[in-house]
Amino acid sequence: MSLNFLPKRTAQGKISATALLISLCLSTQPAQAALTFNFTYLSPGQGFDDPTFGAARKLALNSAADLLGEYFVNYTATLDYDVTSSSVNESRLASAGSSYSVIPGTFQRTTVQTKILTNGATDSNYFAADGHIDWNFYENWGLSDSVAANEFDFKTVAIHELLHSFGFSSVVNQNGGGLEDKNTGTPDTWATFDKFLTNADGVSLINNAGVFAGSNVNALTSGSGSVLFNGQNAKDANGGVAVNLYAPTIFSPGSSISHLDDDTLALSELIMASSVSAGQKSRELSAIELGILRDIGYTQIVAPAEVPVPAAAWLMLSGLLGLVSFGRRKTAL
Repeated sequence: MSLNFLPKRTAQGKISATALLISLCLSTQPAQAALTFNFTYLSPGQGFDDPTFGAARKLALNSAADLLGEYFVNYTATLDYDVTSSSVNESRLASAGSSYSVIPGTFQRTTVQTKILTNGATDSNYFAADGHIDWNFYENWGLSDSVAANEFDFKTVAIHELLHSFGFSSVVNQNGGGLEDKNTGTPDTWATFDKFLTNADGVSLINNAGVFAGSNVNALTSGSGSVLFNGQNAKDANGGVAVNLYAPTIFSPGSSISHLDDDTLALSELIMASSVSAGQKSRELSAIELGILRDIGYTQIVAPAEVPVPAAAWLMLSGLLGLVSFGRRKTAL
């Protein structure tokens, strides 16, 4: 799949020569994603099926999936998602996930993660959807690539939620239990992500036998720097040190430990932080986020390369730059 880059029209409705030239140059080599996303919408008449806004919302979700897919061009899989929606006055903007196999004492990939890493060969959910997304349309959403200050960036949030289904997520509960909510000291089932969790002293929260030590429970609600992601690729991208995860003093189910720490300034504006403010946001994964993804198994992901503009085109553009101005477009996600 590719992201179409459309030329900007003038007020008179004509395509400017500069915009047309840029469009032609950049469209000669569109980025191709090897992941295919199939979304099944299950909330008739509302949300993504709203008679007025539904089509634009679906288009934005597919566009966000395409942007994320550009990092995964070395993998081939068709991913099926059930999508629900509502409009509720609450703090939650959206949520997403994917199921796990339950095998005590092990670290498991999500169904989506397994499907991607086996290039579609293993579908552990069989005929059921691989993942699910639930969206709250109570807030104002900016669906396009130009997001107003009073709107939430739909595509950034969609990328965030899809990454949770890709395995960027913990299953650790407040009491130290895992997927089966076993007592600490007893083998439980964990996410692959959980294999890399440590406390502030660098001690693993969960040992290789899948046992969470009771002495580590307090770390889950001890604030910034109390729980860290200690994967080697993530550390390499973070100056050689483990990455702070979100561990607020009041445990937040579905949010604690599954996000980057908002209270760490360098992490607070990244896509996988636990919260997002209104306005235009980046859709580009940071080196730290890419490092975490590599640690949990996506060793073949790559940052999308910018498509070079041919030298002849630059010569033509050089004569036009004195007449027009344009914003440099960031590499698509």
